[in-house]
Amino acid sequence: MTPSTRVALVVLRCAAALLPRDLHGRYREQWEADVRGATDLGMSPLRLAAGTLGAAALIAYANRKETRTTQPIGPLALALRLAGDANARRRAAALAAVLTLTLLAGVGLLIVG
Repeated sequence: MTPSTRVALVVLRCAAALLPRDLHGRYREQWEADVRGATDLGMSPLRLAAGTLGAAALIAYANRKETRTTQPIGPLALALRLAGDANARRRAAALAAVLTLTLLAGVGLLIVG
């Protein structure tokens, strides 16, 4: 397994952690299979993993949108999640990892370009 595939698997695991619990396992399994087979198809595993981040965000947003109550946003939402939900710390850590990877990728692009 190449180093880029390993990094891509970590990224997609973070993306899957953002999903609701009932969807987490199914998408993670599908995305892992896609990333492992990406090099055989001439695709970049990292680009594919980056796409899973966008997909996870859209799926999570659409799933939350189906609720009838108004959800808080911003720092209030983060505080409520950290205080009230058993899975909030795991999601917050996954989100922090994703944002850190995104920041590092941006800095890398600035240095290279």
